[in-house]
Amino acid sequence: MGHVVTFAGLPYRQSAHGVKRAPITGGAMKEMAAEVIRLAPRATLTESVPPGSDRYLFTLTGEVTLSAGPSHAMVEESFATIQEGTALTLENPNGVEATLISVLAPPPGRSANRAGFAAGLVVAPRATTPVHDVPAEKKRRIYFVGKHAARSERAHAMIVLYVRDTVTSLHMHPDAESMFVLLSGKTRFTVGGEDVVVERGQATYFPMGDRHGLRVADGDGVSFLEFHVPAAYTTVRG
Repeated sequence: MGHVVTFAGLPYRQSAHGVKRAPITGGAMKEMAAEVIRLAPRATLTESVPPGSDRYLFTLTGEVTLSAGPSHAMVEESFATIQEGTALTLENPNGVEATLISVLAPPPGRSANRAGFAAGLVVAPRATTPVHDVPAEKKRRIYFVGKHAARSERAHAMIVLYVRDTVTSLHMHPDAESMFVLLSGKTRFTVGGEDVVVERGQATYFPMGDRHGLRVADGDGVSFLEFHVPAAYTTVRG
């Protein structure tokens, strides 16, 4: 069954000095493992991407420096795609906490026979990444992982923007898991057959075959970061 997660209420644990982490996805999700990472001012986190997994990072609030050889500045709402086996360091050089969304696809120990990202590291800020119009669906998309962006068979990731009357009807993906991280506006999701309004600071996730739908709940539009894992997936309406 799908779930709604509020980041402020998660059970954070301190994994290093100035670093707190909490899982977003639970045991029902087999293809992705998502978490929130909070970096205090001047805090540093060093680790490696597990073999057989892609690592995706998104700066939800604040800015960080991502080093994996060369250093990359990740301003707020930047997306990083990182190849398996890469050693990386995250540092918060500023005076305010930074919050990141981290996704491993697939989770460690669940390696699937799917080609992963093979270009080392790519950082894509939202502000400078191309926006693709989908007028037939009243949507716009900013691709981070997929055929229009970083190539991988392990996941598809993008920011999606809805206008006031955009509606995605009830549907499910029998061969992929989904997660939505809300960025702006209020979105009405159908989760477990019930309607619920979610907004920035929250996420929803859905196991394979779990029906869900969404539309703008209030205001002129919404935007959210959307994942499908694996990258090739089927959509069944109704």
